[in-house]
Amino acid sequence: MRRYLDHAFATLGAMVVAIFAAIMVLIFIQVINRFLLGLPLFWTEEVVRMLLVWLVLMGTPVVVYQYQEIKVELFNFKSSHLEAFRQVIVSILSVVFCGMLAYWGYLFMERSLGTMQPSLGISRAWLYAPIPLGSILTIIAFLVRGKEIKEPSDPGKRI
Repeated sequence: MRRYLDHAFATLGAMVVAIFAAIMVLIFIQVINRFLLGLPLFWTEEVVRMLLVWLVLMGTPVVVYQYQEIKVELFNFKSSHLEAFRQVIVSILSVVFCGMLAYWGYLFMERSLGTMQPSLGISRAWLYAPIPLGSILTIIAFLVRGKEIKEPSDPGKRI
């Protein structure tokens, strides 16, 4: 099972890289057309905004799955038991937050189904679809990694 999840999250990571590359290409095209040719493309800004939302919300589960998120530690426990307890509490709170985000994101997406993007002519729900999808994938990443305790790879870096 873990092997399938590794492949799934690696594929999701590749999609995130492709989304980032598309954003960079579209911004480059937009700058060239607007400032060098004087012919701004009306749709690139909307596509870049939508892809940025997809980038962040599809990248989050990949980052969580690979233990790469930025951590801010308020308490530094010397005991490994307290540290493990802190990791469990943080994971539970994160799963609860992602669950609420998935629920409310889904409702928001559902409400926007009838609204169209002005320049693209597609449903505005495509802008909000990554909210519940990314939240659910992040919950899966937290649950999978919750079954194992990750030791810090760098002695100076705490996880």
